[in-house]
Amino acid sequence: MHDLKTAETLFHLIPLLEKRFFRTVAQLSKTGLSPMQMHALILLKENGACTMSALAGEMLMPKQQVTPIIDKLVTEKLVQREYDPVDRRIIRIRLTTLGLELLEKDKKNKLDVLTSKLANLDASDLQSLDHAATTFLKLIQKLP
Repeated sequence: MHDLKTAETLFHLIPLLEKRFFRTVAQLSKTGLSPMQMHALILLKENGACTMSALAGEMLMPKQQVTPIIDKLVTEKLVQREYDPVDRRIIRIRLTTLGLELLEKDKKNKLDVLTSKLANLDASDLQSLDHAATTFLKLIQKLP
């Protein structure tokens, strides 16, 4: 019973978060990149250099769909392709300094937007939200 109640709460929480936070953050912190391109950059930052197959697996997409995403990021000099010195058939994708700088700037912009939204809450509400968000994050990280 609790599983269903929790699932229903999450079901209602997702569109609310989308409307109140995610959409606003995305609109106000434009990078000129698609969400999938940003997702690829974030994965490369988290995982370091990886092959196209590994990146495609992380993105839950076929490699053929990831290739044009990476092509665009290479053109923008946000990532680079590196050939394995031992086996030239292996190509790794690595985040460049410019890509890392873009991610840091994007993070700062998003944090600024979120901070301005939170300014409407009093100290008690902020403390409650921080506790709830921290707990929520820990629990979500336990899920498969």
